[in-house]
Amino acid sequence: MYKFLYVIFILLGYSQVFSQINNEEENNEFPHAISIGWSNPISSISTLFNSKKEEKFGVLIDYQKTISENNFYRVHSKFSASYENPMLSLNNFLISINKGKWLLEKGNSNIGHGIGPYFRCNIYRGQTVAGTQAFWSSDYFGLGLEYFMFLEYLIKKNIFLNIIANFNVGFHQYYEATIVNSNGGTAAFSQEYWGLRLANQQLISIAIKKYL
Repeated sequence: MYKFLYVIFILLGYSQVFSQINNEEENNEFPHAISIGWSNPISSISTLFNSKKEEKFGVLIDYQKTISENNFYRVHSKFSASYENPMLSLNNFLISINKGKWLLEKGNSNIGHGIGPYFRCNIYRGQTVAGTQAFWSSDYFGLGLEYFMFLEYLIKKNIFLNIIANFNVGFHQYYEATIVNSNGGTAAFSQEYWGLRLANQQLISIAIKKYL
């Protein structure tokens, strides 16, 4: 049931954003841009000297559409991918749909910020034997509100260094160990809960931004 509601949420969010974009008057002065980069540099670097904790490299993909002189829409996604045969994992997968506004446009530097809903989960794809049907699964779902701010600095024509800060808070699925006593002894199992949580494993991101 939760998975179905999340899919509906994403589809409605996309349809709302892109319908608003399509309703705006076309204007070549208002460009769109794509950013690709490193979503978790701080947490990755902090675990380099900790052999007990390894942080997976995070990927960021970001699409931005300017709709007026001061406003834009943004579709933002990030995840940490890993593969251990036979399982492909996308950990901390997050997608958000935001409306933003420029705070400062001065010389080679621009600052913008915005807010919008996000959805997050972990995604797994496995295949027990080559040639058999792959199976998909997911867990640790979350739904909430994202606030972001970014600084872009001109490197060369239409290409910027993009430094992004994200703050996410919402209701997330999590598990806690529960011990049950019975006549036959004790048994431990994981109990599912939902609670208000932060989703800031990837607080600061660095990317290259290309205006098209």
